[in-house]
Amino acid sequence: MQGLTVYSMKNISYHKATNNDISTLVENRILFALELSNGHNPEAIDVLRTQMTAYFSKATADGTCISFIAKCDGIVGGIGSIHLREMPGNFKNPTGKWGYIMNMYTLPAFRRNGICKGILDLLVEEGTKYGVTAFELHATNEGELVYKQNGFVIHNEPTYRKFISK
Repeated sequence: MQGLTVYSMKNISYHKATNNDISTLVENRILFALELSNGHNPEAIDVLRTQMTAYFSKATADGTCISFIAKCDGIVGGIGSIHLREMPGNFKNPTGKWGYIMNMYTLPAFRRNGICKGILDLLVEEGTKYGVTAFELHATNEGELVYKQNGFVIHNEPTYRKFISK
């Protein structure tokens, strides 16, 4: 990676995000989305920024989304969130309490330092405190190994999606 400063750190700090951290969550989530999609026009980014600011403000305040931020020397190195939801139970998850792990993003200069694992551990721990008995996530190819190493298994049930364009 040409021109990229790579950090090697031993002292990574993690904190649970508050409403004061909304812009950090939003801007890093945008970086993640741009990395996955190879860019978008400024208008689309502004629409996404507005929507995510509203989402994180509401969901952080009402406790349906819990996020953690990793820092090294005051520099944000990564983020991660868990969206909590409750549905009717089933035989695999009788409580019906689910934790959807999302926004797992480590900035390129901070990768391979255990930030993703650290955030993942905190999210699972936090979800468990709220009674979550089933966790799920979508993974990029680069992120699969850390999830597999932490007990996540691929779920082969087909998922269908329908997107409504406005």
